[in-house]
Amino acid sequence: MPPVTGSSWADRAARWLPILGWLPRYRRAWLRPDLMAGLTVWALLVPEAMAYAEIAGMPAETGLYAGVAAIVGYAVFASSRQLFVGPSSTVAILSAATVSLVATGDDWAEVTAALALVVGAMFVAAGLLRLGFVSVFMSKPVLTGFTFGLGIVIAVGQLPKLFGVSGDDGNVPRQLWAMAEQLPDLHGATTAIGFATLAVLLVARARFGHRIPIALVVVGAAIALSNLLDWEGAGVHVVGEIPASLPSLAIPTIAGGQWFELAGGAAGIVLIAFAESFGTAKSYARRRGHDLDADQELIALGAANVGAGLVGGFTVDGSLSRSAAADESGIKTQAAMLICGALTLATIVAFTPVFEQLPEAVLGAIVIWAVSGTWKVAELRRVYRANRGDFAAAAIALAGVCVIGLLPGLALAILTSLLLLVYRASRPGMPTLGRVPGERYYASTEHKIGLELPEGVIVVRLDAPLIFANAEAFHARISQLVAEADEPPHTVVANLETVDFIDTDGGDELRAIKDDLDERAITLRVARLNRDGQRALADNDVYDRIGEDCFHPTVEDAVNAA
Repeated sequence: MPPVTGSSWADRAARWLPILGWLPRYRRAWLRPDLMAGLTVWALLVPEAMAYAEIAGMPAETGLYAGVAAIVGYAVFASSRQLFVGPSSTVAILSAATVSLVATGDDWAEVTAALALVVGAMFVAAGLLRLGFVSVFMSKPVLTGFTFGLGIVIAVGQLPKLFGVSGDDGNVPRQLWAMAEQLPDLHGATTAIGFATLAVLLVARARFGHRIPIALVVVGAAIALSNLLDWEGAGVHVVGEIPASLPSLAIPTIAGGQWFELAGGAAGIVLIAFAESFGTAKSYARRRGHDLDADQELIALGAANVGAGLVGGFTVDGSLSRSAAADESGIKTQAAMLICGALTLATIVAFTPVFEQLPEAVLGAIVIWAVSGTWKVAELRRVYRANRGDFAAAAIALAGVCVIGLLPGLALAILTSLLLLVYRASRPGMPTLGRVPGERYYASTEHKIGLELPEGVIVVRLDAPLIFANAEAFHARISQLVAEADEPPHTVVANLETVDFIDTDGGDELRAIKDDLDERAITLRVARLNRDGQRALADNDVYDRIGEDCFHPTVEDAVNAA
C-alpha cells in the first residue's frame, strides 16, 4: 500500500469537514454576495426563530440559541452551499408533540434539548452508516399532504394568539370548535394587531417576495407601536423579558429512561427533517450545478441538532423559505451561514431587550405567514390530475395529521407511502410481445399494431423486479394467457430484461410456473435475464430446474429455439 501523502490526508479531512475544502479556496469576489445573503437570512431568522420557539413550548430566546448553533454546526460539515438550517415550524411542532409524551412536569426544557441531541445522534449515525436513502420512505405526494396538514395544525394552534383567547388542545376540529365557543371573549386590540400583521405579511410577500426582510420590518414596526401606544397596558400580551446573555453548553439532565422514550419520536423527526432538508438542498444543487453528498448532509444535520441541544435549544432542519431568500441574494458559499450566525449571536448579546414589547399576536401572525407556504393547493391539484392514487395518499396523510394527531399522522403517512409502494410493485406491467415485421426485436402488443405473433409461442415481459409483491401476479398472468390462447401454446417465453432483482419468493414462484407449465406440456424459456438474476436463480436451485438450455440472450433466440 502506498504511503499516505499530505494531500491525501487533506482530501480525507475535507471529506469529513467540508469547510476545510472550501474555506482555503474562498475568493474575495464571493464576500459581497455571501454578506448580503447572510444579512437577508438573519432578518428572517430572528423573528421566525423566536416564533418557532413558542411552537416548541420553549422561551423565545432558545430559538435564537438553536439558530446560532445549528447554522454554525451545519456550515462546518455541509456539502450544500445554499441550504440554511435552523428552527422551523415543522420540527418545532413535532418536537412539542414528542416531548409532551415524555416530559413529567418542570423538565420540559431539558427534555426538549435532549430530544435535539437524540435527533442529532441519529442523524450522525445514519450518515456514518450511509443511510442517505431514508428520504425515499415517504413519497413526494405524501410528504406534500403531510406538510400541508402540518401547516394547518400549526396555523390553527396560533389562532388563540391572534384572537387573544386561551384556545384548547386536541386535534384541529376540536381546536376550531373551542375557538368558535370563545369568540365572544376575543380581545379586540389583540385581534386587530394580529390580523393586520398577517395581512401586511401576505401582501408584502405577494408583492416583493424575498427581496425585502418583511418579517423584520413588521417586527420593528410592531415593537415601536407597542412602546408608543402602551399595548401591554391595553391588555395585549407581549413576549416579555428575554435574557441578553450567551447560552451555556450543557448536556440535559433527564432520567435515563426518558432518553429511550424519545427515540420513537426522534426517528420520525429525522425522517421528515431529512426529507425536507435534502429535497431543498438537492433542488438548489441541481440548479447551480453543485455536487451534493446525501450521507454528508445527514452528518451536517446531525451536527446542527447536537449543537442546538447542547445550548438548550430544540430540533432544527433545513428551511425552504430562508434558503430561497439566500439563493435570491446570490449566496456563493457556506460563509453566508457563518455571517448569519455571527449576526444572530450579536442579536442575542445586544438586542434581545428590544423584543420584550413585541406582541404575541405578531409572533403568531409570523408563524401563520411562514407556514402558509406549505399549503400547496396547486401542487395537490397537479397530483390529482397526474395520479388519483397519489392524491388519495396525500389526502390521507393530510387528514391524518389534522384528525388523529402529529405522531400518529406521521406514522400513517409513512405507512401510506409503503403501502402505495407495495401496491404498485404488486401490479407491474406484464405485456405480451410480438415481433416487429422485418426486424429482430419484439415490442409490446399494447402499444404497437401489426406485430408478428409467433405460432404456438406466448412472449410476456415483466416490467419490474421479480419479488414477493408481484410473483404470484406474474404466475397468474401467464396462466391467464395460456388459458385465453386461441390454440394451446407449446412454449412460454418470459422476457425478464427489466428484472434487476429476484428475491426468494420470486425464484420460488418461477419454479412453480415451470412446474405448472410442465403439467400442460408447455416449455418455459427465459430471455434476457442478466447475470445477477441468473445467479439468484442458481442459488435458489431454480436455474437447474428450468435448464441451462432454456435461458437465452434475446427474445428472438428463445422463439427460434421454440
